[in-house]
Amino acid sequence: MESKLYIAQYAGITVMLPAAMVVAGWLWCTASRKLALLWLGVLFVAYFVVGFSKVLFKGWGIGLESLDIAVISGHAMNACLVSTVVLSLLLRQLDHRLRWLALGAGLLSTWWFSIQYVGQTIHPLPEAIAGAVVGSAAACVFLFRLERREIRKIPLPALALGLAGILLSTSIPKYTAEGVLNSLAVTLSGAEKAFMQPHWRSSGGPSRL
Repeated sequence: MESKLYIAQYAGITVMLPAAMVVAGWLWCTASRKLALLWLGVLFVAYFVVGFSKVLFKGWGIGLESLDIAVISGHAMNACLVSTVVLSLLLRQLDHRLRWLALGAGLLSTWWFSIQYVGQTIHPLPEAIAGAVVGSAAACVFLFRLERREIRKIPLPALALGLAGILLSTSIPKYTAEGVLNSLAVTLSGAEKAFMQPHWRSSGGPSRL
């Protein structure tokens, strides 16, 4: 279980946010500012959905009890969105026809990761699945919009620099935004402290949120 938790943390913002910025840089180099801004917009919406669910629960204790979802997993969302888009852009460098293979392989592998790693360590399975749904939907929206534009190959220096940046981010200590979200939720709701465990789950053990 400890090894799964260690691996699951690579889908956090410490790695995935730099990777998302690398994608924006690649798009800026190969396509247009408009596509780079579209990517940042899709990324913002996905992060907003996850962040809103967390603030809503942490501040007011509101979740989807019927689905056993207190918050939407950001780790699963990151994996399905950012990893899939990175894989698609990389395989396009080899052959443009591989883009759909990249989409399918990316979604299959990141769903497996979300269920087997995120859903067994950081979040309960329903929350991991919810995050995977948000990330997959965002990835599909962006990649289908990408079809309308001709994407040139990423210049080799930009490709190497981007991959080096992503690799470097994997080697630094892993952080999350939970502390910031807790403070924001408490400030907005006026609660004494952030909710950590939904009332419908057993309170006998520590929260995993």
